[in-house]
Amino acid sequence: MIPALLATLIPFALVVGRVLASDDIFSLPHKSNHSEELLEEYGKFLLSAMNRSIDPCENFYEYSCGGWKKSELVPEMARNTSFLSAVQAKIDEQVLGFLQNVTQKELQELGPNGTRSAEVKAKQFFASCLEVKANMSLGYQHLEQQEDDRLKDQASAKNESLDWVYINFMSKYDVYPLLPLKVHYSTSSRKFDVLLSPPVKVLATYSDEHLKNMTRDFGWEANLEKAKQFVESYVNLSAFEKNLTALGRTRNETEKLSLKEFLGKHKQDRLNWTRFFDVAFNGTQDSSWPVINQLDGVNDLVYFLEQTPLETLRSYVKMRVLLKFYALWKTQTKAGGVQSECRSLTETYFNYAILPWFIGKVFDKHRRADILGVARDIKDTFYDLLDHHTWLDDETRSQAKTKLASMDILVGYTDDLQHREVLDHVYSEINMTGNWWENLCTIEGSRASIRLRSVDKALIPLLMPTRTVNAYYADFLNLAFITIGMAQWPFYHRDFPDVLKYAGVGNIIGHEMAHGFDSYCYQYNYDGKRVNWWSATSLRNFKERYRCLESQYNKFILMGVQTNGSLTSGDNIADNVGTRMAYYAYKRKSGDKAWLERPLRGVDLNNKQLFFVKFAQTWCNGKDSGSRVRKLKTDVHAYDEFRVQGTLSNMPEFSEAFGCKLGAEMNPLKKCVVW
Repeated sequence: MIPALLATLIPFALVVGRVLASDDIFSLPHKSNHSEELLEEYGKFLLSAMNRSIDPCENFYEYSCGGWKKSELVPEMARNTSFLSAVQAKIDEQVLGFLQNVTQKELQELGPNGTRSAEVKAKQFFASCLEVKANMSLGYQHLEQQEDDRLKDQASAKNESLDWVYINFMSKYDVYPLLPLKVHYSTSSRKFDVLLSPPVKVLATYSDEHLKNMTRDFGWEANLEKAKQFVESYVNLSAFEKNLTALGRTRNETEKLSLKEFLGKHKQDRLNWTRFFDVAFNGTQDSSWPVINQLDGVNDLVYFLEQTPLETLRSYVKMRVLLKFYALWKTQTKAGGVQSECRSLTETYFNYAILPWFIGKVFDKHRRADILGVARDIKDTFYDLLDHHTWLDDETRSQAKTKLASMDILVGYTDDLQHREVLDHVYSEINMTGNWWENLCTIEGSRASIRLRSVDKALIPLLMPTRTVNAYYADFLNLAFITIGMAQWPFYHRDFPDVLKYAGVGNIIGHEMAHGFDSYCYQYNYDGKRVNWWSATSLRNFKERYRCLESQYNKFILMGVQTNGSLTSGDNIADNVGTRMAYYAYKRKSGDKAWLERPLRGVDLNNKQLFFVKFAQTWCNGKDSGSRVRKLKTDVHAYDEFRVQGTLSNMPEFSEAFGCKLGAEMNPLKKCVVW
């Protein structure tokens, strides 16, 4: 064992030499064009987060992350959160700066189609939000003014008198609460279908304290009569909602029919379903559309709606619309306040619009190709190692190889999303003004309209914004996705030595690939279909192996609270497998001789040791005890410390790197290996 590993903590200034400003290490995009300078900077940061007075064989998380909360190279705010959250904060700063930077020339310039660019529309929306978001009374007034325009339009267009069906669809904001209809994405068919479901309680979820806050937010402190009327109306509508939801029952077995089949099967219902769909889709529905019906009869519900005064029904729909928008109006972000909330909402609505700018700012084709190269190496390593699993029979191994070979790896974006002219067309029908309440209604109305036009279309909805520092595996697509946000300094840099790439972003890629073979996604095949591709013997062996992990993680305890190894099972498998695959992919690429090299000047760690420290520092976290315990009880991921301890204690390669004796905390006698 290298003596320095167990040395007492050297004074900070001696470890890192020149102390950098805390903003330097997380600034984006990184400004250094010199690899040597960049690696020196990163090495100082890596050492500053460590606590090298700790024996790595006893608590490797503390050894790797014990200096995080006191490091002068970690931004002060980030010391109380996590490494990846610190990267996210810098990305958020970049987006905020972009949205704030708008010129009069931009606002006046029109594109070829006579409208402003998508980027400018995003900036307009942000500016209007920032100006008035805190004053919710204006939003309430705006909704009141345009509350039943659609209802009047519908009735006059059909020259019919109003009834509950028209009222159910009076909102243009995807709120149909009397007999809910939703255009719903089916992961099995990869298309949008029509979902019918019973009414649900929403008003009942608001407490008296919520109502009090709402009347205050609407500026009615001085108008007690207005506040009183609102609360009384809310109470009455809550009683109506209770009766409404009591009459809606869920079927034991969901019906899956075409619209034509559904209409034929339910022609004896009290409700004229043909007219119901005609009003909902303005006559554009097709008989081949897929309908998913969760309703167990509607006769009692329809009778109740027919007997209820129309004014009550209208008031209920209006209240549900108000609650939808109130959730959007309300500033809930603790850090950053209105500014942060407006940025977040702008990113939600204009995610694609700002993507070309974001790609140009912090990403490029060379970085994307570099990460895809790492992904290919890890995928090939995983594929070859499947041959070494004797617990799989040949047929199941073949199926596993087929699934892995078919798995798509996407980094950052698809090629079409980097072209501004394409995205300008996507937002061409949305025009922004200086009135945020109007802008929000415009966008929500547009989204609802697009959704109604999406039935039976094969589209893949956005599962995660590309600026999020995260990644995912989509079981129904057999796809692993790594965001642009995940590929940022100081987590990743193209000039990093390979060991840092494979231990960092490579580990994340391996983690997401491994999700395809975890304790839940093992049920999905190469094409994302939920079918059994396992032999009975191989499946039994697989379950025994991942239950070993469950038992192991159940033994981790934080402040008297036990980790739930079953809850975290899927991600425990992904952590263990992803790290092992990244390790062996790097070994295949570099050869065993590279393990002894020390690529970071001033850092007395060879590549093998550096691999594990880099992996561990991905999960450095300085959150308070209360946050950690809450996460422990509810998160499907194990607590950060246990993600490190559990994964590395199962790897003999780790113990070899740090000379850990068998029986040490990080080198237990029993180890769990799934893949």
